[in-house]
Amino acid sequence: TTRQDEARLFYTAMTRAERFLYITGAAQQPDAQRPKHPSDFKRRIDNLGVSSDFALPDGIEYTAQKRRVDETILPTSYSDIKEYLVCPMGYKLKKLFGFNPAVPELFGFGLTTHTIIERLHQQYPTVAPTRQEVIDLVEATFHLKHIFPSNDPIHRPGPYERAYDSASEIAQNYVSSFAPDFERLREDEARFEITIGQAMVSGAIDLLLKRDEHGNIMDSHVIDFKSLDAPDDDTPNDWIDLSLQVQLYAYAADQVLGENTRTGSVYLLKEHGTDARVNIPVENDAVSAAISNIGWAVDRILDGDFPMRPCRGKCESCDVNRICPKVPQHFTSDIVPPPIHVPTGQGQVQIKAFSEFDK
Repeated sequence: TTRQDEARLFYTAMTRAERFLYITGAAQQPDAQRPKHPSDFKRRIDNLGVSSDFALPDGIEYTAQKRRVDETILPTSYSDIKEYLVCPMGYKLKKLFGFNPAVPELFGFGLTTHTIIERLHQQYPTVAPTRQEVIDLVEATFHLKHIFPSNDPIHRPGPYERAYDSASEIAQNYVSSFAPDFERLREDEARFEITIGQAMVSGAIDLLLKRDEHGNIMDSHVIDFKSLDAPDDDTPNDWIDLSLQVQLYAYAADQVLGENTRTGSVYLLKEHGTDARVNIPVENDAVSAAISNIGWAVDRILDGDFPMRPCRGKCESCDVNRICPKVPQHFTSDIVPPPIHVPTGQGQVQIKAFSEFDK
């Protein structure tokens, strides 16, 4: 970011004020070793003689607070809804109040890896690519916007180079382990918008479609790519999010595309071999349970029901745990959604707002 970019951002922020503008700052940040120097932009404002008196001008008429229509944040994607299913208060703090977590250094790694897999299927729709073809496509596709390549990638490789090598390894392992998938024609993230309860939920589905010689669809398989480590087999709760998303996609494929998906799976990009693909139940009762949970979450969000559902393990990894009192609270509704169907051997599990709650 250049000095000019900072100036533009500061100007844009200032000119968005409708009536009054308050500029605040902190000389000491958490974990900082020494106080920060005042911003040059602040010095320029001080030189203009701007008042530091925070009292409101005389004659201000106070009116009752009225919520704006555009402040009603409705869940419109699965990523919104899954926040609520873990902890409603966490959803409120992040989605309604805007307490966004810090951007991790490798933010976007999963997206760029997913794009590489997608383009492999686009460019090689009938036969698996060679190792060199995979390497060439990774080189042409890989991108991370928050970190930059090392100035000396050969002798001093940095996070960018390590992420690049990891993405290349993932792509090669995928092609090696699932070469038969390239005999199918893959839909390029088929978009969908479906009504669940009182909300319109949108997203994109990855489908592997088996077609006959006339182009007719013989079989469809929903697949979701995740750049995370395999959940612990002894912890069924870790499979809830993965299962719910595939089951939602199976439902959307049927509702929007008319494809009765009979199989679904999660591909864990960091795993190796056939263990990287885990089958997810998408039978009618499994999909029905997933949609019931999503509809339940939508209803609770629209009713403004945001209880705190703390649990030691869950709260330790929460992005907003420092500003949350973590006081156990109950939902205003007595309705409890059905348990989620997770992979074979894991059984059925209630969402974390119930199954991970220290009363």
